[in-house]
Amino acid sequence: MVSCSCGLVLSVPVSVVAAITNAARKGILIKGGAYLEAAAGLKVVLFDKTGTLTIGRPQVTDVVVLNSAQRGELLSLAAAIESRSEHPLADAIVRKAKEEGLAVPGVVEFEAMTGLGARARVNGELYYIGSRRLFQELSVPLTEAERELSRLENEGKTAVMVGNERGILGVIAVADQLRPEAVEAVKGLRRAGIKSVVMLTGDNEGTARAIAECAGVDEYKAQLLPEDKVEAVKQFRLKYGKVAMVGDGVNDAPAMATADVGIAMGAAGTDVAMETGDLALMSDDLSRIPYALQLSRRSVSNIKQNIAAALVIVAFLVPAALVGLIDLVPGLLINEASMLIVIANGLRLLR
Repeated sequence: MVSCSCGLVLSVPVSVVAAITNAARKGILIKGGAYLEAAAGLKVVLFDKTGTLTIGRPQVTDVVVLNSAQRGELLSLAAAIESRSEHPLADAIVRKAKEEGLAVPGVVEFEAMTGLGARARVNGELYYIGSRRLFQELSVPLTEAERELSRLENEGKTAVMVGNERGILGVIAVADQLRPEAVEAVKGLRRAGIKSVVMLTGDNEGTARAIAECAGVDEYKAQLLPEDKVEAVKQFRLKYGKVAMVGDGVNDAPAMATADVGIAMGAAGTDVAMETGDLALMSDDLSRIPYALQLSRRSVSNIKQNIAAALVIVAFLVPAALVGLIDLVPGLLINEASMLIVIANGLRLLR
């Protein structure tokens, strides 16, 4: 009876349940003990930009018309296409058109072009809205738009072009704000032992550089498609070890699924991101990520302490009982006491 391994059996579940409960109280949903353990060994944290490092509620700052287009018509056309999109930049454009009282026409044949932009037929004609890469793939001349694009991007803004296969009608610039806690969260990750904090984004080089400098991340990669983010996750895993990916949108889901730990922005994120993520920040507070990593490491340490304590007590009781140094009742009491020690030590993680 003194060899009963109750304390050993309870070493892991008590610590895991206590840690997950603690995390839930702080607005962090951890989907299981395996992910809690995986988070303890992370070396790199990768962040999406829009809606993750930034607030995800950008504002339209500039509407530049080209080729004799009218400002109201350009904004109305852009809002019509973006009204069917779920991207935060799309929401900003639609919101701006409504604020100015512009009529937003209906669209047909809408198609979201992942990582590039979108297209739709408006008033019988096919129009596109998106990045430089989108119009380059369409072989649309960018000579007139290039100067405005460079100016806006150097100001740290995200610029999208509106046009058709014949030419560019205008450029719309949108700017997003860095989350107030982002800088401190990055510092907290370094204090938690993370070797590298990286930003991944589909935005242009200029905007990515400006946000990366403000956030204080170690590296950034710009103009990435969803498959490029997946490749980046694999590269950083080979270079450093275990990797976490923090994201909020459909475009981030493949990279989150590829990472050792996917972390979803719960309030601002999409259902796909929430489903894919192993951890979810229910309050979208980035400062919770360093807390979750520190909690996971304390949990692993606590589990090791519990296992060691249970093994030491059993290793003492079995030989002692065999040689007659301890009777049945004292042996049972000591064995049960070891279980209580394990439970008490595990419950410390609730604090």
